[in-house]
Amino acid sequence: MTGIRSIHQASSNKPLGILSSPLANLVTDDGSLGLIMELSGKLQTTLDLESLMELFAQVMKAQFDYDTLNFRTSNQDLTLKYGQRSGRNKLNYDLKVLDSELGSVSLTRGRKFRDGEILQIENLLVALLYPLRNALLYRAAIHSAFIDSLTGVKNRTAFDSNFGREIEYSMRKKSELSLIVLDIDFFKRINDNYGHIVGDAVLRQVAQSVEATIRSSDALYRYGGEEFAIVLNGTDKDGALLLAERIRRNVESLRIESLKDIGITLSLGVAILKQEDNARTLFERADEALYAAKKGGRNRVVSIP
Repeated sequence: MTGIRSIHQASSNKPLGILSSPLANLVTDDGSLGLIMELSGKLQTTLDLESLMELFAQVMKAQFDYDTLNFRTSNQDLTLKYGQRSGRNKLNYDLKVLDSELGSVSLTRGRKFRDGEILQIENLLVALLYPLRNALLYRAAIHSAFIDSLTGVKNRTAFDSNFGREIEYSMRKKSELSLIVLDIDFFKRINDNYGHIVGDAVLRQVAQSVEATIRSSDALYRYGGEEFAIVLNGTDKDGALLLAERIRRNVESLRIESLKDIGITLSLGVAILKQEDNARTLFERADEALYAAKKGGRNRVVSIP
């Protein structure tokens, strides 16, 4: 186990020191050891990363006066911050277990950290390392289970897990929710004539184009095969139709080298959440609209009231 520590104290314009130390070998007294064991036991009770770090921040706050405690994953896809104002003095630790980089923890406050406090902070970081590694592994496993490996967007399992909750939330908040279901036109013909490698490239580029078109608050799912679903929170019928048409045009403008002069088009069905809806009825209406778009000639957007 290794922690890389950098200390930025306000009286200096550069780090006072950067050192690499095996955290497992830190010297502790009986009181500190007891605190480490107690904290370790608490942290082992959850695999949820945010709950784990919140619990760690609470214990640290009970032991030390700090302004903020920040955690950032090693790939920087998640940052968690506890506290409001950021002090001038900072401790930063890059955390590792063996060859696994876990992320970084930093603490800030207005006055300098004393040597004794720094030692005790590092002692408590020992208790965090393995629970943090387990929580990150769990987060990665959950992420993999809900992501389509080909396109990188959420998969059918994620849709089935999330869609009902999104509807319940919109009903409770009395907010708009729309669903777009889309299908790549003549996709089987692409696979048959050009092969599955080209078909896979088409799926990836369509998914990338759609994801680049929708808002960050919208959710894109690969529902199955060449069919995708988009859940639009806070979007009424007019907004959903405008977005669907923009998606259609953007995909139509795609050019895939392997397809030569053949373009890609989409058929899209749009449905708006009604008070009497549930996940099944809303999806059925969007799917009915998609069928109508295909029956009407493809490469078009159709909505069902």
